[in-house]
Amino acid sequence: MMDRRLYPISLVIFCVLIVLPVLNPFGESRSHAADPDLPGGDPGVSKDEYLIGKGDMLEILVWKEPDLSRTVRVRLDGKISLPLVDDIPAAGSTLLQVKKRVTEALSGFVDAPAVYVMLAENRSKRIYIVGKVNSPGEYPLEKDMTLLQAVATAGGFAEWADRGDIIVMRKGPKGQFRIKADYQRAVSGKDIEQNILLHPDDVIVVP
Repeated sequence: MMDRRLYPISLVIFCVLIVLPVLNPFGESRSHAADPDLPGGDPGVSKDEYLIGKGDMLEILVWKEPDLSRTVRVRLDGKISLPLVDDIPAAGSTLLQVKKRVTEALSGFVDAPAVYVMLAENRSKRIYIVGKVNSPGEYPLEKDMTLLQAVATAGGFAEWADRGDIIVMRKGPKGQFRIKADYQRAVSGKDIEQNILLHPDDVIVVP
């Protein structure tokens, strides 16, 4: 039989267990601080969201306004041009941020504009694969793209390729530097860190 002296303690524990899920039912924080890496970034923007770059092609759709809908290229000054409105900043922003800017700009000409902004083509983030692969060349850098995925995108290795001595040339604050990678060790699982996460403008050299 429980000691009556333990009742107050048990009651406190019970109340804590009930109140905590109510305060945070998912057991994690839902708030997000503004990302300092996003120019003019809004609170709540995730680092995983695609950041538009110069040269990217954007598809702007305005519901029931075909004359205002079009595919535009982000210019070298980082802006896009649309009918009726001034140039709109796009580079360094997310698709949602550009959507808000276009909506606000068109609201003076269109009643409650419904705007949709989509990435039509990634032209700002590229990688380059040279050497003994079946299809060397320039490729768009997809999200979280790795060395193994890049080799597959380039059609795999050509005959006599040295899979254990791949070089990734990368730009850094002090200039370009080299990263060595062993494809065989990455594939075998002996050293998964050899499957390098690629950055924009990386040059993969397969000897």
